[in-house]
Amino acid sequence: MSSVHRNSSHAAAGYVGVALVLAGAMMLTPLIALLAFPEETALAPYFIFPSVGTMLVGYLVYYFGAKGAAAMTLTRVEAAGVTTLIWVLAVVVYAIPLVLSGILGIPEAIFESTSGLTTTGFTVVDVASCPKLFLLHRSLMHYVGGVGLILVLACVVSDAHGLKMYNAEGHTERLLSGVTSSARTVLVLYTGIIVAGVVALAVAGMPVFDAINISISAVSTGGFAVRPDSMASYDSFAIELITVVLMLAGATNFLLNFMLLQGKFRAFLRHAETLPFWGIVVVSTILLAAMLLAGNEADTPLEAMRIGLFQVVSVMTSTGLQTVPSFATLLSGILYVLVFLMVVGGEAGSTAGGIKVYRLVVYVKGMLWSFREKFGHRRRVYSTKINRFGKSLECSKEELSSVQMYVGVYMTLLAICGFVFALFGASVGEAVFEAASCLGNTGVGVGFIQNGSSPVVLLAGSAAMLFGRLEIFPLVFGLRWMLHGIGEEARSVARR
Repeated sequence: MSSVHRNSSHAAAGYVGVALVLAGAMMLTPLIALLAFPEETALAPYFIFPSVGTMLVGYLVYYFGAKGAAAMTLTRVEAAGVTTLIWVLAVVVYAIPLVLSGILGIPEAIFESTSGLTTTGFTVVDVASCPKLFLLHRSLMHYVGGVGLILVLACVVSDAHGLKMYNAEGHTERLLSGVTSSARTVLVLYTGIIVAGVVALAVAGMPVFDAINISISAVSTGGFAVRPDSMASYDSFAIELITVVLMLAGATNFLLNFMLLQGKFRAFLRHAETLPFWGIVVVSTILLAAMLLAGNEADTPLEAMRIGLFQVVSVMTSTGLQTVPSFATLLSGILYVLVFLMVVGGEAGSTAGGIKVYRLVVYVKGMLWSFREKFGHRRRVYSTKINRFGKSLECSKEELSSVQMYVGVYMTLLAICGFVFALFGASVGEAVFEAASCLGNTGVGVGFIQNGSSPVVLLAGSAAMLFGRLEIFPLVFGLRWMLHGIGEEARSVARR
């Protein structure tokens, strides 16, 4: 085995070991619910044994595998590999309680834990009969996955490699100068919004247990609900309005949320994503309201606006909570708009999925700049600046090329995932809608993916959710690094 590979393996073991200890410790958190629901005490071992086992494995990996790791360096590809490995292991670890309890089979549990950690919210669990401990377990997966597994790790481990892994997970926001301080500030801000949401929802009349789960689900833009008919069960405009605010907060760049708290309203409004994001929400809400009225899905314009606003915000922020009984019965025009919103997603540096509004802005501006160069005055020098957080900065050709490549690869993956679903019986409309929902980490469906679906469909959906959450390239490079490492180990064993 080469010295370089051995060094990176030790560094990887250090991070993976600590991450497993943290994941195991956090798996015990649902047991807090036993204070309110002591009748579910018999379910505690399904969390305790996997938790202790995971922490023990994590400690052993760290102790025996991370020798000298502090002196090692990680390249960007290796950082992506460690990030990918941590996410895959976390999916497996958080699926264990669901399998041990018999609530789900292995493919379904992997799908559910992937959906939870990637904050997709696609569920194959019957929430009507699901114990409270497991409902909270699902929501806490949203909490951890929404803010990011690596961000949580960065709050504990502070070193030179943190930034590479932090960026590999999709975080670009730097609220403060250091990675650790930024990560902790994001975590405090994220948790603070959730706590405020719990209080607001409880005051509005939602049961406290429901308020905790829904607030986590909304701010993490996850979508797991605790009732079979999601938000329709509460039939409260106040609750829906609070949930809309929470979803919008979760889908807004953390740095912009931080700037709002600092009173920097002008910089917030001038940021490249702000007006397009709100513009799409307003226009889509009006479109949906009009179609709901036309399809007799709403009795009055006010009701249509209420339903339209909630569904637009829920889908565009990639949350997936719903106030309509089923998406399968909606007009094709409504589903078309929803697919567009799932593909666009929320803002960069937020908990939302999709391509992200910032990339859409850069992509559209890039097309306009290209037309201007082709048909404009040849001797005139044109500006290619974009406003980022109140500052007008040049958009480099490298950034433009990167965005164009990302959009192209994203749409290719969408087509591939849809094709897999179509092979297993989905209609064209179902395949596109469910694929957009998985890749965009949205979690709404038209009934194709469910408990009992083919394991291939569930695994394809899980893969799409991971690609969407890790924003494609880190996962590609990470898998490549992992396969290369396995090959190196195999060749080393063969030489012995």
